[in-house]
Formats: sequence, C-alpha cells, structure tokens
Amino acid sequence: MKLTRKMRRLTFYVCLLLLTYTTKAQQSYNINFQHDGKTVHGTFTTPAGNGPFATIIIAPGSGPNDRDGTIPMLGANVACLYPGLLNDTLRPYKELSHALADSGYAVLRYDKLEYSYPTSLGTITFHKLWLPVESAINYIKTRNDVDTNQIILIGHSEGSSLIPYIAKGRSDVKALISIAGSRTPFDSILAYQLVNIAQTCGGDVPTAQAQASQILSYYNTIRTNTWNASTPPIFGVPASVWYDYVRATDSVAINYNIDNLPTLFLGLALDINVPPAELVRFQNEVTITNDFWSIPGLIHYMTPNNDPHVSEALTDTIVYWLRQHNLTTAIKSVDLESASVNISPNPFTDVFFVNLNKKQTGNVAIRVWNSVGQPAYFRQEMKTAGKSIIQIDLKEMPTGIYFVELSFDGVTTTKRIVKQ
Repeated sequence: MKLTRKMRRLTFYVCLLLLTYTTKAQQSYNINFQHDGKTVHGTFTTPAGNGPFATIIIAPGSGPNDRDGTIPMLGANVACLYPGLLNDTLRPYKELSHALADSGYAVLRYDKLEYSYPTSLGTITFHKLWLPVESAINYIKTRNDVDTNQIILIGHSEGSSLIPYIAKGRSDVKALISIAGSRTPFDSILAYQLVNIAQTCGGDVPTAQAQASQILSYYNTIRTNTWNASTPPIFGVPASVWYDYVRATDSVAINYNIDNLPTLFLGLALDINVPPAELVRFQNEVTITNDFWSIPGLIHYMTPNNDPHVSEALTDTIVYWLRQHNLTTAIKSVDLESASVNISPNPFTDVFFVNLNKKQTGNVAIRVWNSVGQPAYFRQEMKTAGKSIIQIDLKEMPTGIYFVELSFDGVTTTKRIVKQ
C-alpha cells in the first residue's frame, strides 16, 4: 500500500528518536564529514536495500540553514506575503529528500556551517563558507551504497549559482538541477527584494531604497577591485571573501555552459525572492540545454502559497527529467519502462491513450496530477499479460501540463503530458 503524505509524516515523527529510521521503502542516517577543519552534520537518505544508488546532493540557499531548510513562517512580512502559510513551518529540503528517495534516489542534505558554528566558525574563506558540497561529494564517494557514476547536484536559490562552479573541472558530477536559481547577481537580487517587500507590504520604502543603494555600492567596490584592508565586512563576511564569491558566481550562466552537463532549470511561478524572469534570463544565456520549466503555483520554498508541503508537481518533474536522461534509480530500469509504456497523443485535446505491454496479469494503477500537484484522475483495474490500451478522458480539466504515474509489473513510472 502506498503511504499518503500524512502517513509518511506521522511515521517520521514517531521514529525521530532513532538514529536510523524508515519511511516508505527508505532509510535515513545521521552522517558527518569534514570540511576545512569543521565537522559538517547531515542526513543521508536512501531507498530500502543496499544500493548502489544514484545519489543527489542538495546545495542549499543563502543563510544559516539547517539540513531540513527549516523556515518558521512568522512575522508581519509573512502575514503580508504568505497569509496562507502564517504560523506554519516549512521543511523543504527534508521533504524534497524523502520524495526523491521514494523514487529510488539517495539524497544527502546537510547543516550549513554558519548554522552549526554561529560563533565559532573561525577564519572565513569562500571555500569554507560556500563550498561544503565539494567535501560532500568526496564523502559520498567513500560509501558502498553510492553509485559513484551517478552523482547529481541540486542547487536551490543561491545553491543554483554554486553548483556549476563546483562541477567545473570535475568528472564525477553527472547532472545539475537548478531550483529557483538567479542569473542576476546576489546583491542585485537582495536589493530588489528589500524594495519589493517594502512596497508590497506597506513598509518604509525610502529606507529600503537607501539600503538597496548601499548594498549595490558596496558590491560595485568589490567587483571593481577598489576595496582595501579598511573596507568593512558585510553580513559578517570580509571584502576579500566577497571578491572570491562574485568572481565565482557572477559568471553562473557561463559556468553552466562550460560544464556541458545534463541540466534542468526549474522556475517557480509565484516566487517573490527570485522573480520568474530569472528563468528567462537563463534560457537566453545557457545554450547546453532546452530544459527550462516553470512550475505554476509555487513560491520560493517549493510549496504552494497555502500549503506548507513541497509540491509533488515539482518532485515529479525532477524524477521525470532524471529518468528521461537515463539517470537511473534503485527501482526498475528506465529502458524497461520506456519499452512497456507509451502515451499518445502528446499534446492531446480531451482524451489520450495509455498503451501497455504487460509481462504478467495484474493491477494497473494510473494517477494523473496537474502542474501544482493536485490530483486530476485515478483509475485502477486488472489487466492480463500482453498489450492493452486504456483511454483517459480529461475533457473537464483545463489546459496545461499534467503528470501521469503508472504502476504495474512492479514498476512505477511518471510521464509528462500536455493538454492543449
């Protein structure tokens, strides 16, 4: 029986006191690895079994994030921007990890050093503060349950600017996924956020504009290399470290092109932090992929604006893309799935057909979700071995992107389809 999202959460909380806990066909382990003289604490989640598993590392966004990406939705700005989430707590990295493990991938997520060592970080360098993913890669390559030929990096927000820099010159990273990433430099995005939030929520706009100007002026000093030993730190980071940062991240689109890896860009249509126009900027500058997808109805933290849980539309999109690029999982072979299932026509108008070639008699379950993760259709029936055709009628549904999940012969596969 497939566990519902509510049941998975309940199972997790009941077992939280255990070092190793199990949810739907998966296990999670508390792990540590070393990075520039500090111990990084994290969680490694795998499907059930011994592997080796294709493995994903999550490069988190800015700020002192814990491994789960925990965000208490409190305060006046939340009440203004996300009233449907007020007083909720978001844990996007944890939920993303468990969704991907449900689909057969191992996932590593970690506490950022500024979270673990808020007052004892020691000397700050660009590598120390922003590149723990490099040490995470080295760590997972020591594990017997990791397929070292299939290491994938997901960068969320600021992490999207870092993963192509990390992948440059490495031969062990096989794919990159950007979620809510910005092509515009960090300081310009921050300045935009300050003014936009003040304007939207009735704040002190002149003060916000003055702060934005100060930020842009500071980073102009960094970029033009006119800073000196007396230039003060900002956000606790010295000017010399910011100089290394902007040299690495200002050329984010160029870095993606240099890597020339299978790359997926996901924009979130309700994103206030990183506007949807950033996806268009990437599309105009990144030439090594055509996979630029906008997920409707989602805010910066991968959830709808009235539901604290990561959207299944987003996780299904990632899994669909990984399988289409032959980044296989611990479940069943993508080649087997492709040979056994065909959906046509695609795009469709009102009706489409699922063509199956089953190896054995048994149940076929078909679920369809819309692009924001809402269920649109469910059907389950017994089918005999051999070829069969199932008609799916969605004439009452609006146009847009849908995801079709089929489960049969011990295989679960998800396919993307478009209604015109």
